[in-house]
Amino acid sequence: MKLNVLEILKHLPRTNCKECGEPTCMAFASKLLKKETTLQACPPLFTPEYESKRRDIQELMAGIAA
Repeated sequence: MKLNVLEILKHLPRTNCKECGEPTCMAFASKLLKKETTLQACPPLFTPEYESKRRDIQELMAGIAA
């Protein structure tokens, strides 16, 4: 499976909070896919509420790290 923006977006909080510096979670997902940002730029992913989503996206991103 080829990872795409929508697959990443499914695992983000989708709050469009702008804490990452991007206007939407979709924009953040796009930059994440292109490796122009990191998961650490999304503070909500590092809260207990989104812990499982963070783990899921880390697994997805590990597949494209090589």
